[in-house]
Amino acid sequence: MRQRRNARDCVDGLTYAVAMLSGERVLLRAVERDDLRQLWEMDNDLEVEHRASDQPPKPVSLAQMEARFDTRAAQPDSDIVWFVIVVEDMVIGSCGLHHLDQYSQSCHLGIAIKRDRWGQGYGQDAVRTLLRYAFGPLNLRKVSLEVLADDARAVGAYLKAGFTEEGRFQAHTWHDGDYRDVQRMAIFRPSEPPRLRTG
Repeated sequence: MRQRRNARDCVDGLTYAVAMLSGERVLLRAVERDDLRQLWEMDNDLEVEHRASDQPPKPVSLAQMEARFDTRAAQPDSDIVWFVIVVEDMVIGSCGLHHLDQYSQSCHLGIAIKRDRWGQGYGQDAVRTLLRYAFGPLNLRKVSLEVLADDARAVGAYLKAGFTEEGRFQAHTWHDGDYRDVQRMAIFRPSEPPRLRTG
């Protein structure tokens, strides 16, 4: 019989602290209802939302976000794993894996961080932590993402995390008054699955 994990048990080298994943600078934990106001403020920042989503940016009310959260809490999606990004007890963003496909052992990665936290290394740490989680406990072999090709800051961060370009969609998305290229990037699991942080 499988034993329940204690607050500081270690699995695959990853410390679970109330279901948190520990990076070097960030903690990733499940989204709670109390986090929604901070995420709502971030999601209504047009620049953040447009860079984090391929959907047309539209205002979202806090009530809409709460209703969506309640629905998903009652009936969780089986192909999504989503976290808030926490730094010094403050929620600074969200990230996760979606389109989880156990048959092909692949998924897509998404991340959004508050604009005042851009360029401080938190996103890279969150991405690396997600990759260790994907390639370790989830036993996935490939993680993909899409990013605006001219977003040098984001592309550079993904390259540093080990992603490589797989292709480019020409004039694929409307952003800031023009059609922009979208870059498809991916990373494969190393031959030796990485061990997750132990604390």
